[in-house]
Amino acid sequence: MKRVLCLVFLLFLPLCGIFAVTAQEVIPLGSAVYTDMDNLYLVLGIGTPSDARPWTKGETRAILSVVEGKNLNGVAKKVYDTLASTLAEELRWTFPDGFSAGVNLDLWGELYTHTNTDVSQGFTSHEDWNYGFVQRKPLERLRLDMAVSDFFYTYCDLQYGYGIALYYDELKTLSESGHSQVGSLTTESGLVIVDGDSVLSQYTNAFSTNFITKSRDFDFQWPKRAIISVGGDRWNVTVGRDKLSWGNSHIGNFIYDNHVDFQEFARFSVFSEYFKYEAVNLFLDTSYSSENFFRMMMSHRLEFKPFHAFTLAVSENVMYKDDVLDLRFLNPAFIYHNLNEREKFNAIAHLEASYTMAPGLNLYGQFSLDQAVAPNEDDDESTAWGALLGIEYARVLKEGIYATAFEGAMTLPCLYRRDGIDFLMGRRYAGLDGVENSHWYTQKFDYIGFPYGGDALVFKWDNSYRIPSYGAVGLTFTALWHGNMDMYTNVSIDSSYANYGSTMFIGDTIATTVTTTINGEYELKGFGARVSAKVYTQLDWIVRSTYTKASKTYSDFTQDLQCSFGVGLSL
Repeated sequence: MKRVLCLVFLLFLPLCGIFAVTAQEVIPLGSAVYTDMDNLYLVLGIGTPSDARPWTKGETRAILSVVEGKNLNGVAKKVYDTLASTLAEELRWTFPDGFSAGVNLDLWGELYTHTNTDVSQGFTSHEDWNYGFVQRKPLERLRLDMAVSDFFYTYCDLQYGYGIALYYDELKTLSESGHSQVGSLTTESGLVIVDGDSVLSQYTNAFSTNFITKSRDFDFQWPKRAIISVGGDRWNVTVGRDKLSWGNSHIGNFIYDNHVDFQEFARFSVFSEYFKYEAVNLFLDTSYSSENFFRMMMSHRLEFKPFHAFTLAVSENVMYKDDVLDLRFLNPAFIYHNLNEREKFNAIAHLEASYTMAPGLNLYGQFSLDQAVAPNEDDDESTAWGALLGIEYARVLKEGIYATAFEGAMTLPCLYRRDGIDFLMGRRYAGLDGVENSHWYTQKFDYIGFPYGGDALVFKWDNSYRIPSYGAVGLTFTALWHGNMDMYTNVSIDSSYANYGSTMFIGDTIATTVTTTINGEYELKGFGARVSAKVYTQLDWIVRSTYTKASKTYSDFTQDLQCSFGVGLSL
């Protein structure tokens, strides 16, 4: 493998010094472009840029063009220049006919440590860390991209890093973990799973790093990003593996959220200054089942901006499950709810709105309706919806922008859950055989949207101070109350499903988690035009307890202080 990568690099090396740029390059969600653009729009009082993300460079230029002509000075001008400079970055090499290519290498060194290594207290898995499997960086990643003019762009990365479970981690089957099923996805009790109760050495040990020395611990689930993107001045079609996000929530978005490491999809979007339409077909793994079927989430979203300070977005989304693909159902202009085939479809609607009341001050919210009882309809399924409301403020402070947001979210117990087709996802993470159960078919299950699922009440206060091209610091407080309903709860009609109704926290106890996070990053200078480096760190203090409703008391307190530190270099 290393010889092949060296050969690819050497083949491109003689072309060094000639450059090209493409409008169809997709900007990853982890880029500072999104933070800088959101802050710039907010401090100038021109509303919010599109929350259907990621953007291409062409769309980002169109979004940035709205700022042109505004009173840009000081920090606002610096943010604008930083964004313009990023969008002007070109692929490394080009040919006379418009073909261009790039090869970049990312290197990371990370150290993780925490104070609570008592396995009986539960801080044992990737779900127990704020800086967990999805956030941790591989040791190295090679990024390859190519483009033809402003029409075509493709990207693929190759990475070398730890998998979700290591070779000697002893994983349990579904039944050994005490679960009889995972939603409506599967009841196959022999599945080897990794969940919040798994004891994983890289998250349990007092000290660990991302320096992977044994290939048997390698993450076989890669590339994490693989994209083909084509388009024009006002439209784009993307097919690939990447992260999607619909919404501006700090806690988590209801339809597509970036708390997972990737999603696989086909996406079409068309956009202007006042309108954006997006259609997504999300393709889902079904390796957790021995049955022969496929699952696909079909979504369409309309985003309106009648005036710059106000944005309204509506979307309809349906989970499609069948053993044969019926092409009639792929019409994105159709009203999905009217497909009316319960054995194949489950629909969920979504509404987003944001209003910038004054420069620097924005009010926003989301509402997602999974199930409601219509007139003349039976009520054998519980009402299910989720709602969130937030307010954010940003202002120029010395050389940077300070931003703060306070947000609350509530989800009813049966959000995303149905007895036949639900909005859960499963994914196989391949690994070499361990001590007992095979890691090769390790399954990880998750919610497609809101990361906490149903039966949750969450509040979050997020603070950040960012100096463009220099660094950032952040302070976040999160409080979570979660009931007994989760993705493993049996919600079939003949179970105790009807007892849930629309009442939250129906059990005797409520699980509570309070998290305080301090993070920061600093960009290192002096490495040359095409080399960037930074150091970053994150400190999380997590306190858990159990609230007993009868006695109205908290008990079973446990806590963990987690620290992550890293150095990154991009060539």
